[in-house]
Amino acid sequence: MTFLNPLYLIALAAAAIPIILHLLNLRKSRIVEFSTLAFLKELQRSKIRKLKIKQWLLLALRTLIVIFMVLAFTRPALRGSYDFLPGAQAKSSVVIILDDSFSMGASDDAGQLFKQAKEKAASIVDLLRVGDEAAIITLSGAGKETAQFTTALNALRNQLEQAQPSFAHMSLLDGLTAASALLQKSNNFNKEIYILSDEQKSHFTPDVQRKIPVLFDPAVKTFLFRIGARRMENTAIVDARVENALFEQGKPVDVSATVLNDGPSALAGGTVSIFLDGERVAQKSVDVASGGLKQVQFSVTPKTGGFVSGFLELEGDGIPEDNRRYFSFFVPENLRILLGPAGTQEATILTLALQPAAGSENASPLTITALDRGGILSANPSKYDVVVLLGGSFVTPAFAQRLRASIETGVGAFVMPDADAKLENFSSVLLPALGIPSPSGTNGTPGSTASFATFANIDFDHPLFRGVFENEQKPAVETPHIFASVKLRGSEAALQVIGSNAGDAVLLDRRLGLGRVLVLGISPGLQWSDFPLKGLFVPLMNRSMFYLASREEYSNSGTIGTAFDLLVRGHHGSESFELLAPSGKASRIIPKSLSSGLSFAITGLEMPGTYELSAGGIPLRKLSMNIDPAESRMEKVGDKERDALYRGVGIINPVILARDTNISQIVSEARFGVELWKYFILLALVCALAEMLLARDVKRSFARADTAHP
Repeated sequence: MTFLNPLYLIALAAAAIPIILHLLNLRKSRIVEFSTLAFLKELQRSKIRKLKIKQWLLLALRTLIVIFMVLAFTRPALRGSYDFLPGAQAKSSVVIILDDSFSMGASDDAGQLFKQAKEKAASIVDLLRVGDEAAIITLSGAGKETAQFTTALNALRNQLEQAQPSFAHMSLLDGLTAASALLQKSNNFNKEIYILSDEQKSHFTPDVQRKIPVLFDPAVKTFLFRIGARRMENTAIVDARVENALFEQGKPVDVSATVLNDGPSALAGGTVSIFLDGERVAQKSVDVASGGLKQVQFSVTPKTGGFVSGFLELEGDGIPEDNRRYFSFFVPENLRILLGPAGTQEATILTLALQPAAGSENASPLTITALDRGGILSANPSKYDVVVLLGGSFVTPAFAQRLRASIETGVGAFVMPDADAKLENFSSVLLPALGIPSPSGTNGTPGSTASFATFANIDFDHPLFRGVFENEQKPAVETPHIFASVKLRGSEAALQVIGSNAGDAVLLDRRLGLGRVLVLGISPGLQWSDFPLKGLFVPLMNRSMFYLASREEYSNSGTIGTAFDLLVRGHHGSESFELLAPSGKASRIIPKSLSSGLSFAITGLEMPGTYELSAGGIPLRKLSMNIDPAESRMEKVGDKERDALYRGVGIINPVILARDTNISQIVSEARFGVELWKYFILLALVCALAEMLLARDVKRSFARADTAHP
C-alpha cells in the first residue's frame, strides 16, 4: 500500500484520545458493603459483564473512527488491477511531450508526421477521466514556457489544434526535465508520460558538458510513440559563408554554400540559387552523394552599398524548411579617413593613391581629412573609419590610449614610421599601445640607394591580396627596392603579411578588439623606397583602407531559438530602436547602456530570415537567423542512444507503441492502482453509526440498572 499524502499519518496519534478518556473513566470508587444487598451480587454479575464488553466495543469503534478518517486523508492506494471495486480507478497525472521540430512537418504514407502526432495526443486526452489532470509540453517550449496541469480537456484540445512545427533546435532532455518538474508537484497515484516524436538522433544527444540527472521515480509509466518509421529524404543548405574580409563597391563578393544530402539516395543535378536583396543573381547545379556534403562557390557583385541581405536556396524536397540559408554583409559607401601629419611628401603621395583625380570614372568613396600634428592630437579617432598616421614621433601616451580604445570599438589604424626616421615615440609609445612589438632599430639610411632589400615573403592568402592577381596560383609581384626600413618583428598576435629578404617584417596585421591595425615598416616617401612607383602600391593602399574599415559585427548571425546580446559599440544615442522582422513586423527594443556602447537583448526570434536593427529608421545592424544545422540531419536515434538517455533519467521499461496501436487498450492494461480513501470514509461512517447505536443501548442499560436499585 502507498500513501499519497503520508504526512497526515502523524494524525494517527489522535487515535489515542478515546483510549485515554476510557482509562480516566476507570477510576475506582470506595466500596461500602451492605448486608441486605449481598444477595443481589450474583444476580447483577452477568449484566455488568455485558456492559463492560459493550464499553470495550465502544472504545474500539471510537478509535477506529479516528484511524479511518486519518487514513482517508492520507489517500492510501494499492498497486495492481482491482476492477471488482466500482469507481476505484486512481486519478492520473498525464504529461504529453510533443516533438514540434520542423522535421515533423514531413509526410509519409499516413500523412504529415506532426498531424499524426497531434491526432495521437488528442486520443490520449480522450482517455482522461473526471479528476485526471494533464499538460502538453512542446520541445520548443520546454524550459522557456511554464506548463501547468489542467483538468479542462477543451483547453488541451485547443492547445493541440494551435500547435505548429517550430524552427528551433530542441533536446528531448529539456522536455523530460520539464515533465519531471510537473510530476513532482502532483499527488495523484498514476503518473504517466507520453512522448510523441520522430526520434531524430540530434534530439537524443545532449551537450557533452551537460550531466544527465535522474528525473523520474520507477513508478512513472512512460509510453513512446514512434512517428514516421522510415528515414526521410532530406537535402539542406547547412552553411552560408561570406568569404570576403573586405568589401568595396562594385567589387565581387564571394559566398559559399554547404549542401547536405542526408537522405538514402544521391542528389543529382540539384539547383542552388543565390539571391541579393530578394533578386536571384546566380545559380549552379550540384551533385551530392548520400550522406555527403558539397560546397558551392558563388561570386556576386552587389548593385548597392550599405547593408546587403541575401540568401542561398536549394530546390525543394520533402522538408523545405532547411533549403534556405540567410546571410548579410556591409559594403561601405563612404569611408572617413583621418590622415596626417598633412603637408609632407608622404601625405601627398598617399592622398593621390587613395583619391584619383576629380571627375575620374574610378572616383574613390574615400573622404580624407588631412590634419597637422596638433589637429591629429586633438581629434576624436572614433569619428573616423580609418586613422592613417605617417609617423609616431609626435604621438603622446594619452592620444595612443585614445586611439587604442577607438580601434577596440571597430576603427581601423594604419601606422608608418616618420620620414626622418625618428623612432622614439613610434617605438616606445605608439606601437606598444597598439600591441605591436617594438622594433629593434632600422636597416639602411633614407635617401641612400647604395644597397636595398626586397620583398621576400608574401602571404598571398591574406585578404589584402585575394583577387588582386590574375594568376592566383603563381602571382607576379614587381618587388620594390627598399633603401631603409624599420626592423619590425611579428608575434603570435601581430601576423607578418609581407617580409623582406633582410629577415624583417615589412607589413604586420594585428587584431585589436573589433578593429585592426596595419603597420608598414617603411615610410611611403621616395626616400625610403621606390614602392610608390610600383604597380602594387595603389591597390594595396586602397584595399588596406577597406580591410581596416570592414566590421564583422555589421553582419551578425545566429540560430533560431537562441538568445544573445548584440553590442553596438560607440553608440550612445537616445533614439527609438526597432527590430524589424522578415515578415515586416517591427517591435520596439530598449537597449542597456554600457561604457562601450549599447547592448540589445535579442530573444524570441522564431522565424528564419534577416532581421534589421535600426535607430530612428537608420539601419545599425543586420541579423541573419538560420535553423540549427543539427535539425537537418534526419538520422533516427539508435536503440543504444535512446536507452542510454531514458535509463539516465530513470525511465527503465518504457512502453513502445507502434503507429497502428490501439491506445485505449494498451493504456488501460498498463494503468494500475486504486485509491482507497473513499472506502476508509465509508468504514468511518459505518463505525460512527455502530458507535451511536451501541452508545444508546449502553445508556439504556445503565438507566435500567439505576432504577432497579432504590
